[in-house]
Order: sequence, then C-alpha cells, then structure tokens
Amino acid sequence: MTVAETFGGFNTPVSIIASDLDTNVLATADNGIYAMDRVVRISPERLKRFFLKGSGTQEGYAAVRPELRRMIQFLPVNLLESTWPVKGPLDVIFCRNVMIYFDKPTQYKILSRFAPMMQGDGLLFAGHSESFLHAADLFRSLGKTVYELAQRTR
Repeated sequence: MTVAETFGGFNTPVSIIASDLDTNVLATADNGIYAMDRVVRISPERLKRFFLKGSGTQEGYAAVRPELRRMIQFLPVNLLESTWPVKGPLDVIFCRNVMIYFDKPTQYKILSRFAPMMQGDGLLFAGHSESFLHAADLFRSLGKTVYELAQRTR
C-alpha cells in the first residue's frame, strides 16, 4: 500500500518479494482474503482503495485488490538451506525478528549470504532485539534496527 501511495498507483518500478518458511502462511498472504476484524485498523480511505469488500458467502471479509497483489511475489525461503529462490541485487532486505532464533555463527553465515545480494547502497532492517555487531565486517549499524553494507558502494 505504501509503495502504491508513494508512486501514485499500482504501476511502479518496485517489486516486492515476501518470504517465509511456512508455506501455509505464504498461501494465506498470497490469497489476500482477511476477516474484517483483521483489517479494522486500516483507515477507511486505504480500505476503499486497496481492498474489495466481500458480499454473499464472502460477507465479513475483505480481499486485497488484484492490482496490489500483483506487486508481490510470495516465495518459501529457509535461511538455513544452501540455495534460496531469491536473487539480487536487492535494495532492501527486511529480516525482522528472525535472526534471534539463530546462534551468532549461524547469523553470521546468513548475513554473509545477504551482503552480496544487496545493492551497494542497500539497507538491511532487523528487529529491535537483534544486533549484528558480531558481523561488523559485513554490516554497519545506521541506528537501532537499520544496517548498511560495511563496504558500501554507490
């Protein structure tokens, strides 16, 4: 929604890859249908612009507009696997509240795979309880949850 609002429509130069280990979660997200109580915090303007209100058997549900859904590709990714379906270069990686489940050597291994996938001026967003100080040769902190490549290129 933010991308569409920023670019004034659904035809944007942005492509979004959403990933998770759980294929059921990905299928639910890709389906894009939510009970109305799950979207009540979305402003009425955004609901009208980005969702279709269900009727008949879909009463009480909202579906993400197809134009918005087409902007996102959903892929299963296991960070511990040797290959990932995601290729770079990427401008931004959001890996929030995932790395806390791994020990520091495993975090470092994953971060060392993120680094070459990123644009020279790319950003990595982590969760509030995650710190990558042990990987200072790969990423440099720009604040509490934002990192840039340690060897940044533009």
